Amino acid sequence: MKPQVYLLLLIMASMYGLFSCNINNPLNSNESKLVLKVPSQSKVNSSDSVIYTGKDIQWFIESTGELQFVNPPTLQKFQTFGKIKFYLGNDSLFTASVVLDFMSSTRNDLVLHLNSVGKFYFEDGYPAYIDNLGSTTLRAQNKEKRAAAWALFIAQLKTEGKYKE
Repeated sequence: MKPQVYLLLLIMASMYGLFSCNINNPLNSNESKLVLKVPSQSKVNSSDSVIYTGKDIQWFIESTGELQFVNPPTLQKFQTFGKIKFYLGNDSLFTASVVLDFMSSTRNDLVLHLNSVGKFYFEDGYPAYIDNLGSTTLRAQNKEKRAAAWALFIAQLKTEGKYKE
């Protein structure tokens, strides 16, 4: 009788190990490691606020830079963000300035642009096309500085099945 009890305990322990591995495996869960935050506007609470996670991203198209949200923010909400910080878990990847078509200022680093038809695009600067050679050089340098973080972002989107070429 003892061998049967040991065999039963061994089977139960093996099943527990298999099921607990699947539960804790991030590839099998619906959670995303991508987190989008906005800087706190409060002087009392300086922590950033989570506005989206990777679950809120429907897809990203690399060739156009278009980012589609499952439930996109309204124009009014989006313009209050100012900047959006992108994280992979607790690790900061990069920050994108929020820009809209009617803005007259120039940005020479990564922007998340909401255009007049309601689509979101990552661009290396705003406006997208600029004739100033100094701005073009600065944008290229800034893009190179964030290349490693951008590669991590793309790899995570691919892992989550949200990447399109």
